[in-house]
Amino acid sequence: MPADRAGYTVTMFVIDVSPSLGKMRTIQLPPGPDGKLRSKGITNLEWALEFVLLKVHEMILNGRKTDQCGVILFGTTESRNCVHLEHGGYENVTEYISITQPTTKTLDMISAIRPSTVHGDALDGLIVAIQTQTNHLGRKASWTCKIVLITDGESEFATSGWEKAAERLNELDVHTTIIGIDFDDEGYTEKGKSEPKRRNEMFYRELESQIVHGRLGSCYLALEDCALPEVKFIKPPAKNITFTIGDHEFKLGEAIEISARVHKVTVEASPMTLKKFIKRESTTCNDVHGDTTVESRAGDDGGSTRTTLVAVDREKKYLVKSQPEMGTETETKTQTQVQEELAQEDEKKSGMQVHADDLVKGHKYGATWVIMEDGFEKLPTKLGIEVIGFMHASKLNRSYLMGEVHCLSADHNSAHDQIALSSFIRAMVIKDVLAIVRWVHSNEAEPRMAVCSPVVEPAADYMFMVRVPFAEDIRNYAFPSLDNLGNQKRESVPKPPHLTTDAMVHAMEEWVDAMDLMEAEEQDDGTKGPWFDTSRSYNPAIHRTKQALFYAATVNDLEKDPLPPPHPELTRYFQSPEHVRDKAKKSLETLKKVLDVKLVPQKVAGKKKVNIVDATEYIGEDFSVADLLEEDSSGASSIGPSASLASLSLKGQANHASVGWDMPRDTGQPSNNDSDIEEDNHGPVTPKRSIKPAQRPNQQLFTPSTSPATKNSPPKLRTRGEADIRPGRIIGNAFPLDDFKNNLERGDIVSKALQDMGAVIMEIVGESCSMRRYDEILLCMKEMRSTALQEDDIGLWNTCGICRHNGTAL
Repeated sequence: MPADRAGYTVTMFVIDVSPSLGKMRTIQLPPGPDGKLRSKGITNLEWALEFVLLKVHEMILNGRKTDQCGVILFGTTESRNCVHLEHGGYENVTEYISITQPTTKTLDMISAIRPSTVHGDALDGLIVAIQTQTNHLGRKASWTCKIVLITDGESEFATSGWEKAAERLNELDVHTTIIGIDFDDEGYTEKGKSEPKRRNEMFYRELESQIVHGRLGSCYLALEDCALPEVKFIKPPAKNITFTIGDHEFKLGEAIEISARVHKVTVEASPMTLKKFIKRESTTCNDVHGDTTVESRAGDDGGSTRTTLVAVDREKKYLVKSQPEMGTETETKTQTQVQEELAQEDEKKSGMQVHADDLVKGHKYGATWVIMEDGFEKLPTKLGIEVIGFMHASKLNRSYLMGEVHCLSADHNSAHDQIALSSFIRAMVIKDVLAIVRWVHSNEAEPRMAVCSPVVEPAADYMFMVRVPFAEDIRNYAFPSLDNLGNQKRESVPKPPHLTTDAMVHAMEEWVDAMDLMEAEEQDDGTKGPWFDTSRSYNPAIHRTKQALFYAATVNDLEKDPLPPPHPELTRYFQSPEHVRDKAKKSLETLKKVLDVKLVPQKVAGKKKVNIVDATEYIGEDFSVADLLEEDSSGASSIGPSASLASLSLKGQANHASVGWDMPRDTGQPSNNDSDIEEDNHGPVTPKRSIKPAQRPNQQLFTPSTSPATKNSPPKLRTRGEADIRPGRIIGNAFPLDDFKNNLERGDIVSKALQDMGAVIMEIVGESCSMRRYDEILLCMKEMRSTALQEDDIGLWNTCGICRHNGTAL
């Protein structure tokens, strides 16, 4: 598609307002929140004006002063146009909006157009538009002229002399578009069409065929084309630059300088930015001042009160935080001084405001700031492109290409420079090399590195130029091998369990081949072609926002007229083709089976059990330390080594009744009192509680003969079932030293074993009965420290809780 210059366009909208345009039609709306289908009734003129409003919206959005438009109405009750004033005739034609840059007022005027009671002549309106456009442009031959004629074809008019109008359009190179309401197209034929409309439609088709830049279509297709995402093709201005080959500073006689031009080929498109406004109510339009004020579209109630939207601008302030004074002597202050200090307290909290002119720039160098009042001295660079060297095309790393693509071509007005640059480009093609250049886009600007790729075409030879990074901009990261893994001792692991096998790789290849999209779509000639086309892949963030903005500006009530769904072309590549997904189902199931893919259950945060014991709640109650520790006759505690006294929750009653435990002592024989024991399906055997009479104040409590916290107490035999290994660990609390040694024999989980050993030791030390396992803890610490030294994992020992508590590091 040829690129047009952005702006410099005058578009004339010639609109038919005959009485037939007041005919009602039904428009389907998007379904409501409840899924119910909705519709609305509008006139044919309102339906056609939606196309005009969308086109004007686009001009306003571009914001170019050289993008102008005007509106001509034919079929009006009055006659007001330039041709009628000079030569007479051309009645019922009105210049409704003069040619100017469109604004929001232009939208309001277009929305206010209503059908009249007089039939109009389309040829008169077309001729008036041509003359009005010619008078406005004058000698501006470089501007693009466009005329859009909108009609329903129901009004009869004289068609004599239309050939001269077509010749005039071709002479002025006017791009003419004729839009007919309910005109026939490839997918639609109107039924019950009147005879005048049939004749007029044939006339419009003949007129369009005689215009060089003429197009004709129905209003439905025109509105659909407006909703279609469109990529803008523009011709950016070129910049003159000097292309140098060789050293022009020290070997000027051997250097070659070529006059060239550089312009952009691609420009990154970004979504439009949003600006914040504040709503204000005003009774008259004179209350609004300034360019940042936008009036909201008037409603249908016709009230005098209007809502205005005032843009909110940012204000930047520079504040210096106050530093507290250290070492000041205490002085006696008067009441006035105290009041002044209190008045300045708020200002000190926020900081003292300074003017922007008093600021200086500085750069951080380590922990200090280096002040650069005048900034750095600019580099003495000059505008131009200098060839640094060449590289083979196959050696280019495509990940180094950054930024936008530029086109480098010779000066069009110099044949000598065109021949010189063409010879250089063709030599690069023969050698299959790329040029590495140093690019300075303006004097005293920072230099850039770029790579140039030659392109040879029959019309011209040129080069594509793309920026590449400097050596400091590249970061190389080394990752461990996925095929050859090793342990902490740098020994190779023969068969790691988490590496892929040949069966897994083969299954993945089968699935990837089944999802191939290079031959997934049937072309027009019947052959298979690629399904994805980059030129038809649009950014939803840009086009959907644009669609919503245009629609909201033309509709007064979005609840009654909701935003329509996005265009199908916008969501074309949201999902892969259905037949490709069906084809890949079998290979996908095979892949899941080989990889043993399972659904990972969602982690549910468990609730922590909180046991709160009031130390003063059971003073004077009938219980003893022996009851708490459940000692048998030999003095051995029946509580497991990993349990703590905090796990025995004692809850008092309102009358301070004493709570005791009635359970058989460990006498070596089974107990016959089965009623005192309850079986819990979710935990160990739990004894029943029994209420005893309250203890008298003068009754002494029983004290055991041997304290359970002494090292001489006979330890109870521990079993794996009472303190099993916790989930996520490889070392348990019951036999930590044995578990640690067993895991060290494997050789590949040393770090994990050290981490778990440190955590287990801290848990055992934190238990109330840890004194019984004092010797065992010392052995675990010695073994852990020795292993950390041997396996070069000193950091695990120094950072564990044991080292922090004891203050010893390796």
